[in-house]
Amino acid sequence: MKHRLWKTCIGGFTAAVFCVVTGAQSFGADAKSLEDMEKELNALRASVSALTEQIETVKQEKTVAAVSSDTKEDVEALKNEVSTLKEEMKTAAQAEQAIKAEDIAGNVYSEFAKKVKLGGQIRTRAEYANGFYQVPTSNATLGGATGIVGRGKSTDDDYVMNQTRLWADADVNEHLRVFIQLQDARVFGAEGTTVGFANPGVENSIFDLHQGYFDIKQLFDLPLTVRVGRQEIIWGDHRVIGNFVWSNVGRVFDGGRIMWDTDAIHAETFAVKVDEDGLFATDGDDSSDETAYAAQLAFKKLVPGALLELMYIHKNDQDSLANVATGSGYAVPGDGPVEIHDIGARIDGKVPNLEAIDYTLESHGQFGDYGDQNQKAWAFAGRVGYTFKDLAWTPRFGFEYDYASGDDDQDDNDHETFDNLYPTNHWQGNYGFIDLLSWQNMHDFRWNVKVVPTNKLTVQVDYHYYLLAQEEDGWYLANGTLAVPRPGVGYDDDSDDLAQEVDLTVSYQLYKNIGILAGYSFFKAEDWIKDNIDDIDTSWGYLQTTVTF
Repeated sequence: MKHRLWKTCIGGFTAAVFCVVTGAQSFGADAKSLEDMEKELNALRASVSALTEQIETVKQEKTVAAVSSDTKEDVEALKNEVSTLKEEMKTAAQAEQAIKAEDIAGNVYSEFAKKVKLGGQIRTRAEYANGFYQVPTSNATLGGATGIVGRGKSTDDDYVMNQTRLWADADVNEHLRVFIQLQDARVFGAEGTTVGFANPGVENSIFDLHQGYFDIKQLFDLPLTVRVGRQEIIWGDHRVIGNFVWSNVGRVFDGGRIMWDTDAIHAETFAVKVDEDGLFATDGDDSSDETAYAAQLAFKKLVPGALLELMYIHKNDQDSLANVATGSGYAVPGDGPVEIHDIGARIDGKVPNLEAIDYTLESHGQFGDYGDQNQKAWAFAGRVGYTFKDLAWTPRFGFEYDYASGDDDQDDNDHETFDNLYPTNHWQGNYGFIDLLSWQNMHDFRWNVKVVPTNKLTVQVDYHYYLLAQEEDGWYLANGTLAVPRPGVGYDDDSDDLAQEVDLTVSYQLYKNIGILAGYSFFKAEDWIKDNIDDIDTSWGYLQTTVTF
């Protein structure tokens, strides 16, 4: 029995010593993971358990048979070894608690890394246009961005735009969020060469910080957020404040924003710098910066089934030499700045107990200074639709009417043309997807139908009929500039019929992260265009793919 017990103890002792040595080496190695250390510690515990069982067996044998002094010594040695192993195990456990994951493999496993979301998007759009069009370039190298002067019946072009965005969104803690978005916006071939940049002063600027801001959330433990930095701002249907998302570059605002958000209301105010010209204007008299200040109060439950928004916007362009008033011919350089106060309201929702009917109403009034004239203008937009949810393809039929005031007398000291401010006019095809009109001096009668043949496919057809509010005022493009400069003798005002437009839009979600958008538009010139420019119709088509990851 003595020899059998001895062999058993020697085997157990050897296993235990091996576990201790291996465990000690593993905890001292930088390359070991916590998972490996845990496995070795468990093996060490198993060895101690086996030795304890052997001791209990020896105790039981001692009660039924006499044991020799050598056996007693063996048992005592086993007890000492078990005690030593327990101390080793205690030391190993303490080492396990002290070692952190970032001590072993850097900070990639840190808690902060888990709070950072990375993403990106690549959007490529090919376009073709014949007739009137504005090239939506990422820079000034291709031209055609300020008007349609010189366009002829056979004028056409095709181009491919590529927009790439990468972003990081980090919730640092419960009170701090940081968002950074980089963007590269280019037109294929605009560099003029496949090596380097053809126009270093322009082309190198196509890569930029699109957004970069931080949020201080739950300020003072209230539903209050302060956002500071470069950011996109969108209000409602983008009619007066939008991110110009259709553009290859997009619109962002540099400034600060304060937001209060609860289940019942949303309130916000912001102050942004649109143009920073330094201490002195070009005439040396004063600052010529452009700033915008705005506030919004939205009621989420005040109107059943609808959101009610009240808005105030202050556009302050202190450049008296080159502002929108001089650009539209209502002022000459030096007449004065443009300061417009805009008060508006918007309601968007569905009819209670009849959710098949959706509607949106929005209206704005403006006053202030427009050069040396007084700004007095207003605008209205109304949209209603009915969705047949029980029919195949769930068709929605809609009607919309948009109006923006125009000016009938350039010399009466009142400027009555509505200022479209900072919109995304392409959004939802507000005034036609071809982007040849803005919310200025216009009537737009729109009918549309949308069907959803499958859960991936959406098809929409729109028809627009455009009139000018005032024939003497002119035709304003989507970017707010006149289609043709105002002649000294004024426009031919025999007719207010401007144009008709038909849009076909097809959207298909190929896969979860891959979307395809295609469209075709036809813009037919009517009497005002024929009398003041030429009998020119426009065709425009595009194919866009968006990959998000």
